[in-house]
Amino acid sequence: MIKQAQIHWSKNTPTSSEFDDFYFSTDSGLEETRYVFLENSQLPARWQTLDSNHFSICETGFGSGLNFLCTWQLWLKSSKPHQQLHFLSVEKFPIGKLDLQRIFNQWPELSNLSQQLLEQYPSIVPGWHTLHFKGESHQGDVTLHLFFGDINDWLPQINRPVDAWFLDGFAPAKNPDMWQSSLFTHIAQLTKPFGTVATFTAASNIKRALKAAGFTVKKTRGYGKKREMGVAIQTLSNGPQEPYYIKNKPWFETPKVKTQKAKKAIIIGAGIAGCSTAHALAKRGWHVQILEKENTIASGASGNMQGVLYAKLATELIPHSQFYLAGYLYSLNLLKTQLDKSNWDDCGVLQLAMTEKEVKRQQSFEEKNNLHDIIKRVNAQQASDIAGIEVSQSGLHFKNGAWVYPRAWCDSLIKHPLIQIAFQQDINELSQDSDQWLVHSASGATYSADAVVVCSAQQAKNFSQLSFLPTKPIAGQVSQTPASDINLNTVLCGGSYVTPPLNGKLNFGASYRLNSESCDVIEQEHQNNFETLNKEFPAVGSQLTKAVSLTGRASVRCTSPDYTPIVGPICDPLQFALDFSGLTKSKKWKFYKSAEFINGLYVNLGHGSRGLSSAPLCGELIAAQICQEPYPMPEELAQIINPNRFFVKRLTK
Repeated sequence: MIKQAQIHWSKNTPTSSEFDDFYFSTDSGLEETRYVFLENSQLPARWQTLDSNHFSICETGFGSGLNFLCTWQLWLKSSKPHQQLHFLSVEKFPIGKLDLQRIFNQWPELSNLSQQLLEQYPSIVPGWHTLHFKGESHQGDVTLHLFFGDINDWLPQINRPVDAWFLDGFAPAKNPDMWQSSLFTHIAQLTKPFGTVATFTAASNIKRALKAAGFTVKKTRGYGKKREMGVAIQTLSNGPQEPYYIKNKPWFETPKVKTQKAKKAIIIGAGIAGCSTAHALAKRGWHVQILEKENTIASGASGNMQGVLYAKLATELIPHSQFYLAGYLYSLNLLKTQLDKSNWDDCGVLQLAMTEKEVKRQQSFEEKNNLHDIIKRVNAQQASDIAGIEVSQSGLHFKNGAWVYPRAWCDSLIKHPLIQIAFQQDINELSQDSDQWLVHSASGATYSADAVVVCSAQQAKNFSQLSFLPTKPIAGQVSQTPASDINLNTVLCGGSYVTPPLNGKLNFGASYRLNSESCDVIEQEHQNNFETLNKEFPAVGSQLTKAVSLTGRASVRCTSPDYTPIVGPICDPLQFALDFSGLTKSKKWKFYKSAEFINGLYVNLGHGSRGLSSAPLCGELIAAQICQEPYPMPEELAQIINPNRFFVKRLTK
């Protein structure tokens, strides 16, 4: 359970009630941060000589966000276009927005940045929150990876080497749980060669722990009344970094893509998955070519007029639910900056309990998960007040759940000078020439790139390299009827869904045709959708005439056997079967070699009916994998969606 920080104020300085310690120097928090962490980490000089397009900083205590704001301000002065700063931080007791605003009022010179942070600052929800801040005209972007939870849960989930550490948090004497030996072991494992550590403390036990972890440590002048502080450099005294497969499953490694100087990528498919992936790569300076089979974007499952954005969560927040919760919050945050409100509305979503079993499940969900900031259980009267119509069931209220016009979102994502799109390109073959991919269209056109990301849903398995994918199609039909004066204030979900009217039309559905790829619109399914609407949401149906005119569209959802997306790099199928044949004898077989990957081939598909909540976060994950950057999610969650899981399942069966 995550608890909001309890703060008491000494004049204008916030103090933690949990640790009885100040959040920053009473003399000048700004100058303390700039000296202790920025100057002693030599950041501007290191940024000017970056040998890659990204730099990562890990901080062991987000607190007031002051270290992040000062680092961001310096980055805007020192970075270049298309460079990425990744700032990873953890906070066990997050400060609430009202207290943060009061703190930020003390630093008017940071007001532009602090207000942007406040606008995106997440609700007090446990887990990994990824926030993007766009650089100005000649500066790079910033990504804040903010983990609400215990540091011991956070450190094992960081999957990429770190350039610099800010060892912050409250003093070791007041927060001994954080300053354990395991902290320094993890830091040593995660730090790049010659990576740095800066910390306000000069305690001898901290110095000894850093030395034991392989750092060269020195004391230097402290800030203000503090006589000394600590600075350390990773000198590799522990020897070379051990291979990934020693402690991890080799098929979950992040392979390095061999690229030409121009960095070109091809995205196959222009739905929400393809457009999100293109956007994530383009902002990193990649030249992206989208190839779409139809003559418009969002022509498949992303083509409905109103998609619903919320998360179906299990009673226990198992990894699968953690993934969808993270994706839901990520998409909501993106929409704030990417799409005007005429094309989406965070009007809320009511997930109604249609059976007694579901009532009990939702009760259990609320008792076991502290998610009141974003999801609250409501009774039938409260649900009616929210919806503006009579509702006879209790339910879960997703306070900022939304409906979205997917095509408009896709369009906004690909409005970038480095993104081009070609329509009516039916891709029928992928081949490699040296380190370049050749993508062949049925029309005879051939495109080349360093990397290919296949986002074409069910059609992906038509490529020989991806024929192993066990995807399955589920066609479905959405219905629409004229309804300019329908009274409905929020999205209602049960066995089906209905959204508030858009442009004088009411959208509802959807049907399920298991193992079907047919996109035929069937009149009987319109009637079935209408009957379900009247059964589940009678207060909506009663506002319609019995002689309604029903239109709509059918599309195919692409799903996987475990109903989890398929996202990431692809191992070589034949080599995998040879190298890991031991899996046929035992799931616990120990391996002593890396997996071989197909260089530069990735997939982002299998999102089913929840692509609005999962595909954008997965697009960011693909870009991070290609660019060797920190993931926008815990490594554990990236593994459950990794496509190579199906090779393992095939062998272990």
